[in-house]
Amino acid sequence: MLLADMHDYRKGYKKHFVSYKHLKSENADVDSRRLLLIYSVECGLKYKLLDKWHIKDPRKILDGGDERKRAILTTHNLDKILKELGQEGIFKLPALKTIHSDLVSSEAYHQLYRYCIKIQEKGKDKEERLEDVLKDIASWIGEGM
Repeated sequence: MLLADMHDYRKGYKKHFVSYKHLKSENADVDSRRLLLIYSVECGLKYKLLDKWHIKDPRKILDGGDERKRAILTTHNLDKILKELGQEGIFKLPALKTIHSDLVSSEAYHQLYRYCIKIQEKGKDKEERLEDVLKDIASWIGEGM
């Protein structure tokens, strides 16, 4: 795992969110724009974690500090991070189901779009809702930065 600090997470959040908005305005590739949005949100949430914990150097966590915080900082599980930030239930991320019948939780969203896996037709409305909720989270992050 590579070390990222608050500066890196903030930059990742902003850069990916700007790129997402550009692709959205152009009605460009849905999978790529959603992937950027997911990574933007993940970076922003991890920035907020370090800020909440008053930790400037994440090495303190990653090099054997608090195991609970380490697990949260290294996860892709957006629900787990939101819970730690006191936002559990505020942002409701839907579970999706792929055409291969795999259940996709918030921890696997990035894989869904990285590999361009399609979801079941009956779940298309959930996929749209996911993008809307992620945009809401990104906006909330931006307000606190």
